[in-house]
Amino acid sequence: MSETAGAVRVLPFRVRPLPDEPFDSWLEASAAANRATVAEMACALGLVEQEGGRAVSATSWMAAQWATELTDEQASRLERSTGIPAAQFQEMTRMRFARHAIRYTRQGRISFRCPVGGMAGRYCPECLADSGGRWRMSWQFPFTFACVRHRRILADKCPVCHKPPRRSGHPLAGIPHPGHCHNPVAGAGTGPIASRCRGDLTAHPERIAAPDAALHAQRRMMQILSTGEGRFGIYADAPQPAITVLEDIRLLTRAAGVTLCDGGDLDMPELETDLLAAVPRDKHEWTWAGPPTAPGGAVGTTIAIAALEDRDRAARLLAGRLAVSTSYTGQTPQLQRLIAASLGRTRRPTLFLQAAPASDVNPEDRARKVPAQLWDEWTSALTPRRINGDVAASALAAAVVFTGTRLTHSAALALLDSTAPIRQVTHVMREFGRPGAETPALAAILSLAAYLDSHETPIDYARRRRLDCTELLPEEEWQQLCARLNVQPGSGARHRHARAHLYRAITGNSMRRAPEAWDAAGISPRTVTTFTKTLPDTVRRELNDIGRAFLLRRGIDEPLSWAPPLSTHIEPAVRSDPVGEWATARPVRGALDTPSRSRELIAQYGEGATTYELARRTGVSRQTVSRVLADGNSTLRRGRPTTFVIDEAWLRERYEKEGMTLRQIAALVGCSAPTIAHRIQAAGITMRPGPHDRTPHPLAGRSRLLQRALVGRHPIERARRFLIATQHDNVRAAAATIRTTQSSLSAQLASLGADVGGGLFVAAARNRPRRGPVRCRGTQQADAPHPTRRTARSRAPSRPRRRPPYPDHITYRREEGIMTEKKRTSSRLQRAARERMKVTGEKYTAALMAVTEDAGSQTELSSPPTTPAGSLRASVDPEARR
Repeated sequence: MSETAGAVRVLPFRVRPLPDEPFDSWLEASAAANRATVAEMACALGLVEQEGGRAVSATSWMAAQWATELTDEQASRLERSTGIPAAQFQEMTRMRFARHAIRYTRQGRISFRCPVGGMAGRYCPECLADSGGRWRMSWQFPFTFACVRHRRILADKCPVCHKPPRRSGHPLAGIPHPGHCHNPVAGAGTGPIASRCRGDLTAHPERIAAPDAALHAQRRMMQILSTGEGRFGIYADAPQPAITVLEDIRLLTRAAGVTLCDGGDLDMPELETDLLAAVPRDKHEWTWAGPPTAPGGAVGTTIAIAALEDRDRAARLLAGRLAVSTSYTGQTPQLQRLIAASLGRTRRPTLFLQAAPASDVNPEDRARKVPAQLWDEWTSALTPRRINGDVAASALAAAVVFTGTRLTHSAALALLDSTAPIRQVTHVMREFGRPGAETPALAAILSLAAYLDSHETPIDYARRRRLDCTELLPEEEWQQLCARLNVQPGSGARHRHARAHLYRAITGNSMRRAPEAWDAAGISPRTVTTFTKTLPDTVRRELNDIGRAFLLRRGIDEPLSWAPPLSTHIEPAVRSDPVGEWATARPVRGALDTPSRSRELIAQYGEGATTYELARRTGVSRQTVSRVLADGNSTLRRGRPTTFVIDEAWLRERYEKEGMTLRQIAALVGCSAPTIAHRIQAAGITMRPGPHDRTPHPLAGRSRLLQRALVGRHPIERARRFLIATQHDNVRAAAATIRTTQSSLSAQLASLGADVGGGLFVAAARNRPRRGPVRCRGTQQADAPHPTRRTARSRAPSRPRRRPPYPDHITYRREEGIMTEKKRTSSRLQRAARERMKVTGEKYTAALMAVTEDAGSQTELSSPPTTPAGSLRASVDPEARR
C-alpha cells in the first residue's frame, strides 16, 4: 500500500540550506549527503508517494516544479521531516524570489514574455568551489550576469560538454554530484540514468573580470528585484513597479546591443576591453528576451542602468534605434516620454487627453452616450487613411471616454468593448501623436467630450450593447423587403451585410460581438462600410423601419441612430461616396414603378381599360399590371366587362325552335359556348341533355329496360341506328345505309350494349357474317346455319383427339412438374351464353321498335335525320313495352 503524508518521518541527518540557495540545489545536496537518488530523497521528504520504499508517482518534470513553486501541503511535509520552517522552503522557490517581476496572462498562467521568463543556468566557479557545489537562486534568472563577491562575470557553459548547465532538472533516478554537470552526453546508456557529462564546473578555465560599472548595475538589479520598485534616476520623483522598470531595462539593453553590433559609440569608457571582446556581435542574437550570454548581459544592462540614471544619455541611446511602430505600452511613463522625444513626437496623445480639464461627469455615464465604435462620420473625418478604420473607431471611442480622467486606454475600452484588440488600439493612439496632421484630431476629441458632457443624447448605448440580436432581419423578411422594392436579394452576401449594417446601427458594437449563430462568411468591417455607403435610399429607409420595429418590440423607444453634429467641431473632409443603385429584380416592372407611369396606368384603368389592354400597351404581362395597380391602392375589377347584349326571345327561338347548338349560337353572337350556356340558364330556358346526362328519355316510361337504353344525348337516334343494324349482315353495310362511318356506328352500338348490360351482336369474322341475337323481320335466326358455313355433318372426319391420362379440367405443366387446375369452357357453355344473349336482344328490339314508332316525326337530333332502309314499324304488345 502507498504511504500517505501522515507517514512522513523525521530524517536523522539533515542538510541546512544556504542563503540564496534554490530548493533544487538543496534537494540535490541532501540526496548526495545520504547517497540516495533524487526520487528516494523526495520519498523520504514526503514529496512523492512511495510503496515498499520506492517511488510510485515520480516523473521527470517534478524536480523543475518543486524548484518553481511548492504547495502548502508539500512545505508542511518538508517541515515535519527536516524541522526547517515551511516559510523558509517557500522562499527558496523561483516564484517567491521573483514575485515582483512576474506577469500573468488572462488565463492565470505565467507569461513567457515577463522579465524573469526562461532559465539562464549561469554560475560562478569560485562560489561553487566554496560552497561544495551548492548553487545560488539569482543565477537562474537572465538578469544576473556578475558575481559581486568574486568580481567576475558568470560562466555560461560547462567546460566539458559546452552546454548551459541546469537547463533541465536533475534526473530523479540518479545520485547527484554537486558541483558537476549532469547534462546527458552521447553514449551507450539510455533512459534517466544514461551517460552524464559529470564535468567539474568549479574548474572553468576562462575568467572575465567584472568592472565596477557592471557590478554597480548588478547590485541595482538585485535592489529592484528585492524591493519591488525602482527609485533611482528618472524614477526618483515617481517610483515605478519592478516589473515595468525591468521592461525599461530590457528595452534599453536591446538598444545597446543594436548599437554595439552596428559599431556605434556606447559612451561607456568604464567597460573593459576583455569584456567587450566577449560580447556577441550578431544582431539577431540580441532578441527581446535579452542578451544570449553573460558578457552581453553585463554590457547591455550596464548601459541601460547608466541611461536610466541620466536622462540625456537615455535620449542619445534611443535616438535612431527604435522603429516608429515600436510598442512601448509596457514601459513606464518616464521612458515613454523619452521614446516619444526620440521619435520626434512633441506629445503623447493619451497623456494629452488625460490632462484635459477634469469633468464632473462619471466615465461610466459618458460611456452610455458613446457607441463601442465611434460614429462613422466622425471616424472617417478623424482617422488617417493609413490606419485601419475598425480599430480606429474603437480607439477614438475609448479616447472620448477617458478624456479628462485618470482612466487608462485599456480601462476605457473595458467600459465599451472588452473584446477589442488593446495593442492595436493603443498603436492607433500613438499615430495621433505625430506632429502636424493629427493635432486637429486631438482637439476634436476634446471638443466632442465636452459636448457630450453638456448635452443629453437620445440613445443609451450601454443598454443597446447588451441586446440579443439573434432574430434581427431573418432571411424571409429580407426576401419580402426585396420583393416589395423590386431589387435583387442576392445569393446571401447582401442579406448578411444588411443584417450587419443594422446590427452596427442598433448596438454600436463591432462585428466581433455579433451573435455566434449568424453566418459571418465574407463579413469584414471594410465590406460592411462599403455596403452602407452604396445602399440605395429606398432600401435604407426600409431597413431603418425594420430596425425601429426591432427596438420597439424590446421596449426601447429611441431613434435608430444618432450622431453629434460634426461640422460644429471639425471641418469634415470632402469625400465622394458612390451613389447606391441596385439592379431591379424585374426590369420591365421597374420601368412601371416610376410615379408618373404608375399614375398613368391607374388613370387608364379607372377610365375602363382592362388589365389585358394595359398589358398590351405597356408590353408587360397582365400579372405585372395587376401588381402595379395593387401597389397604387387601386381596386381591381373582378370578372370581364359585358361587351354584348343577347335578347332572351331571340335566344329561345334559336335554341328551342330552330334546335341550334350552343356552338352555333356562340358563332352568331361572337362569344364562347359557355357564355351562351350561362345566358340560357339565366333566361330560364331548359337545356337539352348533354353527352354525360344519364337522365332517361320521357318515352322510356316505367320500363327498366328502356330507362337504361334511352339515355344520353341522342337516345332515339341511337335506337334507330340499332334497328337499322339488325337488318344487315355486318356493321359496314349498316353504316353505309345510315351514311356514317363504320367506327362511329360500332362505337354507338358498343355504348348501347354497355348501357343495357351486355353485347347485342356476335361479331362477324372471315367467311362468317355478323349474327344478331334478336328475332325480327328481315333477319335470320341466330341459330340458323349460314349457307356458306359447313355443318358438323358435312365436315370431314378428323382423327380422334388423344386424351391425357388425367382429367379434362387438369393441365400438366412439364417444365415445372406440377399439376394446375384450369377450368375449360365447353361448347355447351358457349351455346348457353348465346341463348341468354338472344333472349335479351329480342326484348330490347321489341321495346325499341315500339319507342321509335311512338316517336314518329319527333326530331331531337342536331344532325339531319337518316333515312331507314325499310319499314321499322312492327306491332308490339303494350305489355312487352312495359
